[in-house]
Amino acid sequence: MSKSAQISSEGLRSWQVINQHAEDDALSPAARRNRLVRWAGWGTTAFTGLLILLLSAWAVRSSHAAPLRGAAGPLVMPLAKVQFTTDGVLTEAWARDFLHLNVGDPLDKIDVFALRQKLLDTRQVSEALIERDRPGTLRIALKERHPVLRVAADTGAGGYKLYLVARDGTVFAGQDFPDLVLSQVPWMSGMALHRSKDGSGFEPVPGMDAVADLLKTARTHAPQIAAQWMVVDLGQFDPRPQAPLSLIKVPKSGDLGQLTFDTTSAAGDFATQVDRLTFVAHTVQDKALLVSGLDMSIPDQVVVRLLSAPASTRHTR
Repeated sequence: MSKSAQISSEGLRSWQVINQHAEDDALSPAARRNRLVRWAGWGTTAFTGLLILLLSAWAVRSSHAAPLRGAAGPLVMPLAKVQFTTDGVLTEAWARDFLHLNVGDPLDKIDVFALRQKLLDTRQVSEALIERDRPGTLRIALKERHPVLRVAADTGAGGYKLYLVARDGTVFAGQDFPDLVLSQVPWMSGMALHRSKDGSGFEPVPGMDAVADLLKTARTHAPQIAAQWMVVDLGQFDPRPQAPLSLIKVPKSGDLGQLTFDTTSAAGDFATQVDRLTFVAHTVQDKALLVSGLDMSIPDQVVVRLLSAPASTRHTR
């Protein structure tokens, strides 16, 4: 008999009767760790998906609830106020009207570059800074030109219009200047204005810095005399740096008559000439002399033109 036949039939066991399910405790530590990792991954994915759904629902609800959101999504911020500063006479009310600014206008749609150029085109404004300050403020900061002389220019339509001339020679139509301020600005004579090539205004008047320096010096050192200057004559004024002769005249200065100043520095700077003017003016007033003019254009002297004598009398200081 074969060896397999000797084995008792009771001792044979089929594979079908063997328990195929291992107990949890039979899992190795590595297997349990892998299972926990899988469960954690599934849980994270499910939580992330739920969070995305909740955020999406909140965004949709907020977009319907916000009345200031446009179709593209960004918040439309209205203009709430204008913060205006200047070193001149222009006002916030003038700026709002001139630039067509209204409370409630969309702030982001305001073209600050176009507004800046519009201000500079007035020529009264020499520098302009315009910027948005969210949520609803528009900042406007200006530097203005100040008048040195005023002039009446032909409009070409049979009338005349008042223009102002600044230190840099710019000619501009003044806005918001009080009548008291304008009344203290002398008129310019003896020099014509020239239209600019583009027809937008006038070419700058050359040499106005010298005129401005003379007026400033006179107002500082001889304010009572300078207050009587209503006209400045530039008929013999030559703005070239090396001009052989360049005179600024004041046709009428109260009882002193016509005053003549030299701008070539041959007769000294303006402070020196005004100093000689005040000295001689006191002498004329003390002696009750009747004069037709004082000329400070000769070095170290003042030529006094008397009404009662044909020849000039010279006073040296």
